[in-house]
Amino acid sequence: MRHLSIMLPEIRELLKLNKKEELNEALREMHPADIADALFDLHIKEQVALISRIDKEQMIKVFDELDEEEQFELLDKLEKELSAYLLNEMSPDERADLLSSLPDEVVNKFLNLMSENERKDVEKLLRYPANSAGSIMTTEYISLTPELMVSQAAELIRQAAPKKETIYYTYVTDHEHRLVGFVSLKDIFMAREDVPIKKLMHRRVFKAFAEHDQEEVAQTVRKYNLLALPVIDKDKKLVGIVTVDDIMDVLRQENTEDVYKMAAMLAPKEEYFNTGFFTLVRRRIVWLVILLIAVQFSGQILKNYGFALEAVVALAFFIPLLLNTAGNAGTQSSTTIIRGLATGEITINQVLKVVRREIGLGLVLGGALGVLGAGRALLLQGNPFVSLAVGLALAATIVMATLTGAFLPLLLKKLKIDPAVAAGPFISTVVDITALIVYFEIAKALLHL
Repeated sequence: MRHLSIMLPEIRELLKLNKKEELNEALREMHPADIADALFDLHIKEQVALISRIDKEQMIKVFDELDEEEQFELLDKLEKELSAYLLNEMSPDERADLLSSLPDEVVNKFLNLMSENERKDVEKLLRYPANSAGSIMTTEYISLTPELMVSQAAELIRQAAPKKETIYYTYVTDHEHRLVGFVSLKDIFMAREDVPIKKLMHRRVFKAFAEHDQEEVAQTVRKYNLLALPVIDKDKKLVGIVTVDDIMDVLRQENTEDVYKMAAMLAPKEEYFNTGFFTLVRRRIVWLVILLIAVQFSGQILKNYGFALEAVVALAFFIPLLLNTAGNAGTQSSTTIIRGLATGEITINQVLKVVRREIGLGLVLGGALGVLGAGRALLLQGNPFVSLAVGLALAATIVMATLTGAFLPLLLKKLKIDPAVAAGPFISTVVDITALIVYFEIAKALLHL
């Protein structure tokens, strides 16, 4: 495999000299993903020339490697005939992803370029809810009937394989196209030719309904180590399959969204440098404004307990210690629970079990850190009552923070809200407010304020 930086000058030279055969020979040594990377390092005219001159089979593979924005840019530059070819031949799920990201007038323009069968296929996929199994599935699968003999099934697979996304699993359907089982390629090639498929097929099939959330589908594929998952409609008819490469895209998308939500940001639709400056501002400012409003409660609490701070100024010295430690404890707890929910290790039916476990963790952690905090306060101030207030408040707020960090994601999951929004700044803000109240109430009681 030749390196991309070495190939680019050669590609440019071959395009300039219009040497189609030599160009295709050079590109055969490159992976389609590398050609896709190279494509947008070329000038506009060179991009069009490259796509127009490479072999059609290679052209489709390269086009499928581009993201939706790049695909649209290229289709918009190419001649209608070539655009129509790419739209008709690209993977059904990739085509649906592309069209779902475009304005209606552009979608209609591209639909008019497509053949009737491909147009009907993509219109069907576009009707499914966003982020559902139906929206990410492909209709390029092979189905068999139970009565087929192994020899007939093998010949059918052989003929259909070039146009299908995967052939490692083939799905068995009855005469009404309801899913009844599956067979693997290994099953077929190890069986005698005169054995009917119904004797080979596995009747227990992991499957998803078309309306199921894509994250649930990803969890099923991951849990059972599947290469593909069949998708059925409400009548249990097979309508498509979700392949492992689709799942990788889903996991990348979901992880990206969670990372941004945990930082109190809206997830971007485009890469960093392709996103407008004011779009970045808008995506960040929403949660910052919400958190700014929430922080006002902390200020109001400090104002309400101003008499305590005036009486014992030393109490103020330990507020940062208290808030930072409690915030960190809450974030640790919420991150653990959010990851468990995402991977399926934890379910919302385990609320009591999680709560008991986090209370235990909070008591142990709070007790240890409370002793350390009290010791530090005693060394710095020499006042045993202030020291005791700091220690008790630290212990109590860590128990409260771990419990809050665990419970909030579970509650949001129950309410059908992404639990990732409970992490990071949001948890810290909630914990800060409650930690201040606990601290000053304990100080009031111990110092008789």
